[in-house]
Amino acid sequence: MYLYGIRNTSLRMDWGKDAFGAAGAIGFDGVEIVLREEDRLDWLLTAAGKAEIGQWVQATGATACSISFALFREYKGNEENAAVRDRVVALVQKAIRACAGMGGVGILLPYFDPENIDMSRKHADLLIEDLKRCAPIAEDLGIKVALETSFTPGLLRTICDGVGSEMVGVYQDTANALIYGQDSVDMLVALPEHTKLIHLKDTQRSDLGEGDVDFPACRDAIAKIGYEGWLIFETPAGNDPIASGEKNLAFAKAIFG
Repeated sequence: MYLYGIRNTSLRMDWGKDAFGAAGAIGFDGVEIVLREEDRLDWLLTAAGKAEIGQWVQATGATACSISFALFREYKGNEENAAVRDRVVALVQKAIRACAGMGGVGILLPYFDPENIDMSRKHADLLIEDLKRCAPIAEDLGIKVALETSFTPGLLRTICDGVGSEMVGVYQDTANALIYGQDSVDMLVALPEHTKLIHLKDTQRSDLGEGDVDFPACRDAIAKIGYEGWLIFETPAGNDPIASGEKNLAFAKAIFG
């Protein structure tokens, strides 16, 4: 029912063969790569890049499941700058192609504002316009484009409904909802059709089950909305990233199966 992935940063490793090897050895099904550099995005789009990732997957048994697209952070605060918006849209379009080329399922677009939580409706309308420019490529290649944000469920629904694409939605995070003054279960059940990917994370930078997240309740909510697919770990590496990965994976399997 579920596949388990882990971010390379949760292994305290750069994304590469070593991270894929560690993830596979622990028992994870895939790796979410945290992509911060445009030159590495360009490399992913090359024949050599695709071939090398294919070799990592074949050697380790861990797939390249998703991209955490940190380059999207440039968008925040620049919604009214057309040149920046055009640049970021072009980068997202490249990330969609890169994700498809490496055999992944989706990309994470981060947007967090601890002070305001939601963006303004004016800026939300601009974001809708920009995501509409990305949606056709996502639909053509079958890649999910998922916002991970501080936004309330109401604004997220407004954005997703405004874009109107089955491939554009929300990257849920079990801890972020609590961090930004909301409820993990309420977030999940409020956006059933828009939930595209899910992070497993606990509060206070703790291992799963040692913070404030009610994981059995989240499990029930995830089942209720009919979500199937990837549960991706954004967990602390600790002093021993391999031992931490093993511990968190065992906890998740005990809860989610």
